[in-house]
Amino acid sequence: MLGLLVASGCSPIQSSPSATTVMSSPVVRPSSSAGSAAAPRNVTPTPLTFRNSATQARMVATLVGFLDAYNAGRVDAALAFLALDVTGSDCDYRTASSVSISGLDTARRWLQDRAADHDQLMLESVANENPDPSTGSHVVAVSYSRRTSDTLRVLGYPNGVSPRLATKVVFTTSDDRIHAFANGPGGGSSEFCRP
Repeated sequence: MLGLLVASGCSPIQSSPSATTVMSSPVVRPSSSAGSAAAPRNVTPTPLTFRNSATQARMVATLVGFLDAYNAGRVDAALAFLALDVTGSDCDYRTASSVSISGLDTARRWLQDRAADHDQLMLESVANENPDPSTGSHVVAVSYSRRTSDTLRVLGYPNGVSPRLATKVVFTTSDDRIHAFANGPGGGSSEFCRP
């Protein structure tokens, strides 16, 4: 995973005393009916606890709003979450190459292409990263459980793929918009863009 984060520009996840996330799986406890192989099992979920600052909560809200608009193919709504000078990268699975994004016009074309391809990014987790001390920006690493699209279906992946890279998302501190969305290798090996 470290190699994947580094390839996309994300650093290893570091814990912060101001943002602790504890995730756990449901605990399965056997029922009291011993000896019965078909006895029902009670599932008791373990509580999910987290603590975020107001700034972190706004960043997550921005990210989730952007991904909701992206997955719905609502280009203008997705653009509203991006800074005017947004930059980024993504994978073009048809050509197994990286796509660069620079500015809102390029972002609009990229989003239109993704919407036409019915591209879906299923959010798995968001990891808090340390703010960049030189710019004051805030960074998160985003993992997806699955990515699906018409292109991936045509290429023989009817259920999509598990993206090989985490997305590095950089937020502005002035208006909580997305300044960078590095979803592809961005100058790294195009091998990461092979499904």
